[in-house]
Amino acid sequence: MRIQPIESYVAPVKGTVCTVGMFDGVHLGHSHILRTFADEAAKRSLTPVVVTFDRHPREVLGLIDNGFKLLSTTEERFALLESCGVENVALIHFTPEVACLSACEFFETCLKPYLNVRTLVVGYDNMFGNKQRNDFDRLLRLPSLDVIQAGAIRSGDAGISSTQIRRALQQGDISKANSMLGYDYSVHGTVVHGHGIGRTIDFPTANIRLADEMKAMPNEGVYAVRVDVDGGRYNAMANWGGRPTIGEREPTLEVHLLNYGGDLYGKSVRVSFAARIRDIVAFESLDMLSRQLSTDCQTALRILER
Repeated sequence: MRIQPIESYVAPVKGTVCTVGMFDGVHLGHSHILRTFADEAAKRSLTPVVVTFDRHPREVLGLIDNGFKLLSTTEERFALLESCGVENVALIHFTPEVACLSACEFFETCLKPYLNVRTLVVGYDNMFGNKQRNDFDRLLRLPSLDVIQAGAIRSGDAGISSTQIRRALQQGDISKANSMLGYDYSVHGTVVHGHGIGRTIDFPTANIRLADEMKAMPNEGVYAVRVDVDGGRYNAMANWGGRPTIGEREPTLEVHLLNYGGDLYGKSVRVSFAARIRDIVAFESLDMLSRQLSTDCQTALRILER
């Protein structure tokens, strides 16, 4: 996949088919848009180019609050786009000045000069440009541009969107989030030393230092997960949140691998959340915690081996 700043693109003589968006998480709704986009490019014999941004608009505009996190890092986003068959990505440096542009100004300033856009593919509810200066309808009337709207992909009563997926994660509904993503939600991190308490009750855990603070996490709980490390994939259960039995409230991600015998310290791992098992609760003793963890292991295995 070729990724380059939009300013360095040389517009193809025949023109391009473009789609514009942040594509955070590259969920099933995005995949549908990308299929439509690829089909239109093939049908019209034009070059397909995905236009995206180097930073999330909410981050640039200072609209980040404590509840807002990203579904994918930049590297993950590009990898997911490539897995959808995307070959060309034009990257726009998003600034407050870009945020002020209306749809027509954005098209004339940021797209047309570099990409010779002939066809624009948008989502069923997606319009770019400053919402207070909304002139997107004017683009529909440009004689040199075709605008194609991809149909809606729904999950239950709601359309699939990054916002809906974030909400499902916040509610701990990992199954719903995964169904909208089309894959198991995952995070990256490095295994670091913990207190070693799990080892004393025969449930050694790997404590994960998360790689990106802006990456969304599901609601606190115990989860069935899969862990990718050293080129292999292993069934595991994870505790994400506080550890009230030992008096710790600070959220920590720790995983107990069910079929791995090596040394994990210092290694980079990916943890993919398959299903939520239960809430985090305080136990009266480490022995009671150990018995519950045995039950959790069996539950995790049943889920992961289905």
